Parts: sequence; C-alpha cells; structure tokens
Amino acid sequence: MHDFVAAIHSERFGPWRETTVGELADELLTYGVHDQGLPDHQGVIRAGDIRDGRVMANPADGVATAVTRRTRAVLREGDLVVVLVRRVGDAALVTGQHAGWIATRSVGIVRAKEPNVTSWLRIWFRTPPAQAWIGRHVSAHVEPTLSLDALKKMRVWVPPREQIDKLCELVALIEAKMDLNRQITAGTVAVADACHASWARHRASWTSCTFGAVARAVTGKSSPGTSSEGGDTDIAWVAPADILGATTPYVGHAEHWGPAEPNAVCEPGTLLVASRPEGARTAITLVPSAPRRGVLAVRPTAPEDRWWLLHELRSRSDEIPKIAQGRSAREITGRAFARLGVAWPGPDVRRRFRAVAEPLHARARAALDENRTLAELLDVLLHGVSSGTRRS
Repeated sequence: MHDFVAAIHSERFGPWRETTVGELADELLTYGVHDQGLPDHQGVIRAGDIRDGRVMANPADGVATAVTRRTRAVLREGDLVVVLVRRVGDAALVTGQHAGWIATRSVGIVRAKEPNVTSWLRIWFRTPPAQAWIGRHVSAHVEPTLSLDALKKMRVWVPPREQIDKLCELVALIEAKMDLNRQITAGTVAVADACHASWARHRASWTSCTFGAVARAVTGKSSPGTSSEGGDTDIAWVAPADILGATTPYVGHAEHWGPAEPNAVCEPGTLLVASRPEGARTAITLVPSAPRRGVLAVRPTAPEDRWWLLHELRSRSDEIPKIAQGRSAREITGRAFARLGVAWPGPDVRRRFRAVAEPLHARARAALDENRTLAELLDVLLHGVSSGTRRS
C-alpha cells in the first residue's frame, strides 16, 4: 500500500491543483427538498440512507419509482449525495438503481460535467484534511450541520485524471472486498439462525423452565465508575445504542470507555441484551466490557451453552420487550428476565448445535477481522492521498 501511494505521487504524473467544491460542482450544487407530501411510491434518499460510501435505500414496498414532477432534488446517475446533518461529510455516488429518486433536505447534491469529479470528491471527503475542515465549519445549534454555503468553499486538491482513476479503482476494490465480508458475516449468522429455528421445532418435547434456571442476568449501571487505586482499568462501556445499532450480533467496541470495577466487567462470551418497542437485540461480547443502564448482561450457567442461548434470544426478539419497563420498553430487570419461560433442550441437542454454530460464528468473526484490516489499509491510503497536497 505504501508503495502504491508513493507511485501515484511520482513525478511522472502532473501536479495536483487546488480548487473548491463550488468550482468543481459546475453543473449543480444544492440541497434536497422536504419529503412531506411525496407520493408513497416515490423513491426517497435521506441522510440515514448514506452509509459506508453507498446509498443503502431500498423501496419500502418494492415499487418505488422515479419522480415525475420537476424539482432540483431529482438525482442523476453519477451525482454525489453528501450528508449535511449529524454524520456530516459521509458521501456516496448515485448509481442507476437510484437515478430519478429524490434527496431530502439533510442531503447535499453535487453534480459535475466531468464524471470523475464526483468520484474524486467521494474519496476526498474522507481524507484527514477534509475531515478536519468539516470539523471546523459545522454548526451545532441542535446537531452538527454543514451549510451548503460552507461546503461550496471547501478547499479540494485534485490530482490528474490518471491518478484519480487509479485511486478510485483501488478504493473500489477495498470496498468491494469489505462488502463481500459483510455479506459473509450476515450469511453465516443467518445459517446459524436457521439451524436453531429448525431444531427448535421440537421444543414441545423439551423441558419447560425459566431463563433463571439456565442463565444469570444482571442489569447495567447508569454510568462508568470513577477511577481509584483499586486496580480499575479503562473498559468498553456498552450502551443500548451500541447493540441496537449494530449490524452483527457481536460487541467488539463501544463509543464510551472508562474505568470499571472488576465486578462490573463482563468477560468475553457474555450476552448483552438491549430492548426497544419494535424488538430486542442480543449480541455476544468479544472483549471485556461493562453494560450501561438499559443493557442486560446474561451469562449461561454452562458457558458452552452460550451459542444456543444467543440464538434463542435472537429468535424471541419480539417477545422480550413485553417484559421491559417504561413507556419505551427499554429497561429489562434481571428478575423479570429470570421469570421468563423457555423450553430448554437436552445436553445432546445443545452440544450438537454448538458444533454447528461455533464454526459459523468463527467464520463470521474472521470476515469482520479482515474488514478491520482493510479499514486500516484504507486509512493508510487516505493519509497517503493527503500527502499529495504537500507535493504540489
């Protein structure tokens, strides 16, 4: 990777030129529109639909169509859509799948006559200089927001076309591999879910008991403790959002870190449950962590049963919020969970399921590990791209 970065900055290529987003957007630079009053069948792209450099929006009913009325927010293939609120700077290229859809107010639309301009801007917005610039120019009256006037003035360094093509090709390869790994992870977890569902059809013949007989559950604390001289160490404090917002049933990191007393720390393999009215989510910890308020830590009585327990809880995601407290169904007590009934299979069934599920989850985690490596490589590339600004 370092050799590649050095090669694209070699003197045989022309110098990089400095310009602005406004100058590059020589065809259109505008906001989206408010989405009230749009037809139900209209394809709409919101800020939340732009993730991982792609537009993730899907038709709600499978029949979303292109817009039929005139508006500046109608998207064309090759447009760059940019998040302007909260996750400011996240950007994606519009493909043929979303051409004709409408962008909403929290999305900026960049259109240029030269097609490789928007491809380059998608990369540039992720570089350290661009991220630092965004950090200096966002306003935060309610939530981080970047105005279109500010975006127009953002400085951009643009390499020659040949370098743009090479960089875009490399970024596309990395992203394609990461997307494949995400599909592998989702697929292997889905297979394990399906195996559990198949075996669970025989639950009528299993022993009826409560979760309290097969697992121990404790609720999380409201906040990290304070540091002391008793050997506290910084640990990942897992909030409900870390579980509910995850796309996989694993917790390997958290947004907040802080000191934790030893008795508050969950060892790897602990199941963490978070609830909301539309369903609960369960994830297994990969690193030592501490649950925050709103998170229920569940430890199977027999550690080897964690895989069966994980998929049992996943299969009952719609049922768990019914035992949660509060209007938002987010507080699950250990006592309420312990009283919840469960049909528990015999040791032979649990052992055979573990033999199937454990390698599936190992493959899923290997794909995630590879993605972390690829993300680091991409970070090296983006830092290398930034160095091109200093060579011109």
